[in-house]
Amino acid sequence: MKVLAIGAHPDDIEIGCGGTLLKLVETGADVEIVIATNGESGDNKISKQELASLRQAEAGEAATIMGVRQVHFLDLEDGLSGYERSDKIKLINLIRKIKPQIVFVHSREDIFPDHKVVHEMTMSALKAAAGPWYQECIGDPHDVENIYGYEVWNPINNPQCFEDISKFYEKKIVALSKHQSQVTSINYCEAVKGLASYRGVMSFGKYAEAFEVIKTSMSKKGLCLT
Repeated sequence: MKVLAIGAHPDDIEIGCGGTLLKLVETGADVEIVIATNGESGDNKISKQELASLRQAEAGEAATIMGVRQVHFLDLEDGLSGYERSDKIKLINLIRKIKPQIVFVHSREDIFPDHKVVHEMTMSALKAAAGPWYQECIGDPHDVENIYGYEVWNPINNPQCFEDISKFYEKKIVALSKHQSQVTSINYCEAVKGLASYRGVMSFGKYAEAFEVIKTSMSKKGLCLT
């Protein structure tokens, strides 16, 4: 199984679906991630160029811990207010090249501006990747059958899917901790623990991740993906 996770910044994917990705990797899934920006606006005490380089390196370290095969950066400017057609083309090409069966992306309910832009760009690219359009794109059309929205700073009001990550929670935190430029000043790990614990209790586990089911062809037996 091929899985693609898409996020606006380095660390979004670890926060939103890191445990589920670890779980899928254990089952033999081939996981790749796309990070739209380099997160260069994430600290006003470091230059943009230095921070972009640092956060790319942190993302690579975290991906290695999660067993991610490859990290792709779209190099969009952090602080997104929109996206260009050329950005969408890049994403279409990656989708057609990777041909994932499952895609994770920011939930439709996520109101953080950068996350909203990446959600909208991803949904547009997924639709375009499935059809015979855009002459400048490469690869054959590919239709992604399973799309899940994950939560970062805005909890999903009505999640349709919960994934028990109790076995993988500690490793998820180790991966997130690699983003030292972010977790040192703000204790994101503690926030993630609180949300994972709440989702776990509400879905009868210890730790869980919750998802919006945007599109699925999977059986509804059990709670979710695995």
